[in-house]
Amino acid sequence: MESNNKYGGASISVFLSLTLVMILALLGTMVEVGRGKVCQVHGRRTLRSASDSLLTEYSLPLYQEYHLFFLEDVGKSFEKSIAEYAADTLEPESIFPVRTDLFDLTLTDLAIEKKIYAGEQDCQAIKEQITSYMKRVIAADAFKQFQKEIVSAESLGSSAERLEQKAEDEKQAAELDTKLLTLMELIDGVSVSAGVVEGKRHFVKMFCTGEKRAESLGITEASVWKAVQKHIVDVNSEMKAIVNGKGNRDGFVKKISEVEKKTEEAIGMLSELGKKDEMLGISPNALNILASNQRVLEDVKGMLQKPADELDMHSLKKLWNAYDTSGIVFDYSGIDEKGGGENPFENFRQMVSGGLTKLVVKDVNKLSKKKTGCPDQYQRLHGSQEKSRNYTEAVQDFANEESVDFQEAVKDISQIALTDFMLLKYMEKYFSTVIQPVGKMKKQLDYEWEYLACGKGSDRENLEQVINRMVLMRTVINAGILFASASKRETAYAAALAVVGFTGLEPLVRFTQTLLIILWGMSEALVDVAGILQGRQVPLIKTEKDLTVKFSDLFVMGREYIMNQVKKLPHVGKNDFTYEHYLMLFMLGNGSTVTCRRMMDLMEWNIRENYEKGFSIGKCVDSFQVWGSFSMKTKFFQLPFIQKILNRKLERSGASTEIYVGYLPQKSSCR
Repeated sequence: MESNNKYGGASISVFLSLTLVMILALLGTMVEVGRGKVCQVHGRRTLRSASDSLLTEYSLPLYQEYHLFFLEDVGKSFEKSIAEYAADTLEPESIFPVRTDLFDLTLTDLAIEKKIYAGEQDCQAIKEQITSYMKRVIAADAFKQFQKEIVSAESLGSSAERLEQKAEDEKQAAELDTKLLTLMELIDGVSVSAGVVEGKRHFVKMFCTGEKRAESLGITEASVWKAVQKHIVDVNSEMKAIVNGKGNRDGFVKKISEVEKKTEEAIGMLSELGKKDEMLGISPNALNILASNQRVLEDVKGMLQKPADELDMHSLKKLWNAYDTSGIVFDYSGIDEKGGGENPFENFRQMVSGGLTKLVVKDVNKLSKKKTGCPDQYQRLHGSQEKSRNYTEAVQDFANEESVDFQEAVKDISQIALTDFMLLKYMEKYFSTVIQPVGKMKKQLDYEWEYLACGKGSDRENLEQVINRMVLMRTVINAGILFASASKRETAYAAALAVVGFTGLEPLVRFTQTLLIILWGMSEALVDVAGILQGRQVPLIKTEKDLTVKFSDLFVMGREYIMNQVKKLPHVGKNDFTYEHYLMLFMLGNGSTVTCRRMMDLMEWNIRENYEKGFSIGKCVDSFQVWGSFSMKTKFFQLPFIQKILNRKLERSGASTEIYVGYLPQKSSCR
């Protein structure tokens, strides 16, 4: 019994000792786990604090001049900067002495991922920063007011499309007539393209093998005969002189070669027309006649290569007798009643040949001469490589080739997003136009809005493109008014009859009428644009009574006329459509991404000019992801009896975290 009592007391002591150890181990484990969780939070906060500290190193010039927050990704790496900012928090003894550091964290790994640069994702970072900023500085109802101002411009793209389609339909209808006019010129030698009956020097019927009369050549109209008569060659007289050694053999061979070319062109055109030539009233066997004539000319040229003493007049006559000059007859009905009128296109071509800028700008000598060597660099880097439409060429093509192409200049604005509006208001605040300079910085280009709209390499080029685009846009508006007016259409029709009416080809007359109305609208547009540039009142959508140019004025249009007309216009009012509004429409048509990329160009050039020579906004970062890994030295797991119970030695534990870092809140969550 004593022995049992002795060992029984010892077993209770052992049991209690083991129980105490287990309790201490449990408490130590719980404290260590809790400490680990706290350290994870501390590590995440440390990483957040260090990353936010890095954001304070934003580009100061970019903020001062354009109120944008971006971090330049140059020099010291982001990882190194964040690690340095985190060091003071992770090593508090470097700032003040501590006896016990319960955290005792070490940053073991750090990585930066998913950097979002200014030009990436269609410039989404720039758009969001501008939108966020402008919401705080503009009136709440400004967006609705802007929508009201441009609502009348929303369907201009459709109007341009209808105008082009009308011109194209009438052009196709007149195409056969136009080819008929060309055949008249090639075969009969009468020019009808300029609205004046004029004889050409070389044509198929210029060789007369019989009596020199209109009937023997198949010419049925006196006016045509009068125009070409002086160019008709009496073949028999020429051959006789050559055989006798008195004629100009080389000169005659040269004439034959020229007629061969005309014959070949006529054969090609008739072959292309096929059975359509019957619709034009041309002789059904015209193609065979021309082919036969072509062979005659070849044979005559070959015979004329012989020496003079070997030339046989009889053989030459026999060859020429097969040359048919009367088998092809054209209908010139109406030529005596109509035609020969002056074409206003002639004055217009001459007027616009030197460009539109000098016609509509009051003082051309005061225009900026600034240039840049790398225009549209970020659009080329991130966007399309396609060449944009040259609006100067569009105007010149209409003047010289009567080509109607307005849709690129005028695009429908189906819906205006809030982002687009904020960009436009932002531009008003930070960028200059030819009319309104903004800011005190020395700038690479003075006409910044114009650059945003066109992206060309000089102020002069951009202004020229804007002017031409405005003229094309105003032409669509003005032509719509003219087409809607019966009296204006009648005036244009009468003018078309005066130009090409003698052909008796109604589709050609209608097509010419359409071209003249467009020309009228473009001439009115020149006055409009000149007035807009000088701060005059020009309604976006006019009425017939607002038109200032009469049709008769088209023949005397010029710079002096335009400037005199502008003086009659009232000055622009508070709510009128101004020059800046047109630029806004152009930029809305280009899209907000293109506008932002061109903003990047301007910002970069201007900051380089005034602050940092090597600044690159393309290397500026808006946001990024930071991944950090931490190691924590264990405190309570290091007790020997705990390690013995756990049967393992735990000296350190680890944790990792990932955070989003940026100047604007993240839209989607991250782990």
